[in-house]
Amino acid sequence: MNRINRSVSLLLGILLLVGYSLPIASGQNDQADIKSIEGVWQTVVTPRICSTGAAVGPTFPGILMFSSGGTMSGTSTAASSVYGVWSRENGPRQYSFATISLRYDVSGNLVGTRRIHQSVVEDESGETLTTSGGFQDFDLGGNQVAAGCSTATGTRYK
Repeated sequence: MNRINRSVSLLLGILLLVGYSLPIASGQNDQADIKSIEGVWQTVVTPRICSTGAAVGPTFPGILMFSSGGTMSGTSTAASSVYGVWSRENGPRQYSFATISLRYDVSGNLVGTRRIHQSVVEDESGETLTTSGGFQDFDLGGNQVAAGCSTATGTRYK
């Protein structure tokens, strides 16, 4: 009988311990999500020469939206609507993303696609980020017709 009482007491103790630790673990996950890249970001993109990193041409604004589950969308004056995927990388607050968008000529005719790939670092506050990477333009036949590099800075939209 003592053995059964001890087993029941031990089981109840374990259940209570698990019950009390769930809100703590849940709170920790909520805190981790606060500093996630998820959300809307206003960016300023700087085109760069890939070989030297020198800025070339004017900067331009953009908007990126990172959704839970790893999808994203955005827009800028250089790419109308972009759709893509993002993922966490190994370092703290490090991410990457890849997008695709349609390209049109000045008359509105579809001329191909643009693929953008960027590495992203979010600052410790979770309020600003920087990106670096590049793009490739393809014609309707899938042939690469242009490529370039860029960096961007962004602030979280609230």
